[in-house]
Amino acid sequence: MKKWLTALPQILILFVFAWLGKVAAAFFQLHIPGSLIGLGLLFAALQSGLVRLKWVEAGAALLLSEMILFFIPSIAGIVQYPWMLGVKGLLVLAVVVSGTALVMISTGVLAQRLFRWSGVSEQRDSVENL
Repeated sequence: MKKWLTALPQILILFVFAWLGKVAAAFFQLHIPGSLIGLGLLFAALQSGLVRLKWVEAGAALLLSEMILFFIPSIAGIVQYPWMLGVKGLLVLAVVVSGTALVMISTGVLAQRLFRWSGVSEQRDSVENL
């Protein structure tokens, strides 16, 4: 209980940033989810020092530890789409898995080439030989 009481003000700070993001998205008519804008605002506030990490760290950790509660409605919603549990669902899963694998492979190859091109690997090797 004490953990929740100490984390509650921190969770409220996180919700304020999420709310500010939603307000900004609605006001500027952006096609970006307000929660992402709020996350960006929180990141900017943390980087600039307006918000200190210790002000939100325990609240964020508590929300992350209880994240399964946020996914229960999504899991229960699958019941409305029984085709997701059949062959079509397996096809969707195959597309998602193969798409993720392609993105990971292409990102790795690109990062490796950029790493070689920048000469960082040569500098690292020369430092390791010292």
